[in-house]
Amino acid sequence: MGKKRRDFGIGEGGEMETAGLMRWLLTYADMLTLLFALFVILYSISAVDVEKLRALAMALGNAFGLKGHVSILQTGATTDTKPIIMEQSQIQLTTLKEKVQKWILQQKLEREVKIRFNERGLVISLMTDKILFRSGYADLLPRTQRILSDIAELLKEITNPVIIEGHTDDVPITSPAIKRKYSDNWDLSTARAVNVLKYLIRKGISPDRLSAAGYASYKPLVPNIDDITRAKNRRIDIIVLKADLIEDKEKQSREWPLPSDIKIQQQIEKENIDTITY
Repeated sequence: MGKKRRDFGIGEGGEMETAGLMRWLLTYADMLTLLFALFVILYSISAVDVEKLRALAMALGNAFGLKGHVSILQTGATTDTKPIIMEQSQIQLTTLKEKVQKWILQQKLEREVKIRFNERGLVISLMTDKILFRSGYADLLPRTQRILSDIAELLKEITNPVIIEGHTDDVPITSPAIKRKYSDNWDLSTARAVNVLKYLIRKGISPDRLSAAGYASYKPLVPNIDDITRAKNRRIDIIVLKADLIEDKEKQSREWPLPSDIKIQQQIEKENIDTITY
């Protein structure tokens, strides 16, 4: 019997070699299963879905114990490497952008309303070229009021600060009738921004979230070359700020003491030193 086992290449301990091979195969199968599950998850989130992204990000953030932030990638390769963090505010602005885009398409407002991100936050631009305002005037037309009413409902879903900025082209105001009310483009751009601000307040937006500014023709999107480019620059920008920008400013104001506070602190320290005796 032993001779037959040796003839077929099966020696002593053959059973142990077979069992070891099977354990390796099971480990390999487990690894393939995990890889398959990983690729299924990656495929399921390959299409941008904010809800899925938020759920995944929150789960990862909780797993790494990051409170107040949603962690997308955590790495510790070197001491100088910082984790890539997606702020909750950024997720909220991305969600708001998608809702505004959907509303623009539903209402067929592609000509009147544009939307984009910049370094400050989400910018909703109302194109004022004889559609939302009469040329040279700041009074809100009924169509403008309907658009602003819808925007106000969308802004109620978040608490971020909002800046309303008025912009004109570089054509000066020459009409005597208009100049009696608005002496120049500075007055006109500011009046339009303030009127939009007041209307949003009437629609339920908290006044402490809002501010307004007019820039006349000095912050154009494109150079004022012809009628087409000038039309792109005549606009009202509703800027939904990133919350972290406001938090940074508040933090800086707390960290930098006033000169008077420094002087008082130095005087207190001097008096304490003078009274110490050994």
